[in-house]
Amino acid sequence: MSEHAMQLEAQYGAKNYSPLPVVLTNGEGVWVEDVHGHRYMDMLSSYSALNQGHRHPKVI
Repeated sequence: MSEHAMQLEAQYGAKNYSPLPVVLTNGEGVWVEDVHGHRYMDMLSSYSALNQGHRHPKVI
């Protein structure tokens, strides 16, 4: 599953950042989680839509 998702990212994803070697499945606040259950603090902020954090209740 991870390899297929990474291939799709390489083919269709935005090219403004180098892809990370993880497949993220969930995000809440500053935290994201990958397909293996590892948690990471999202310090990239990626796009301006994430300035409020992942799944901010006032935005959702």
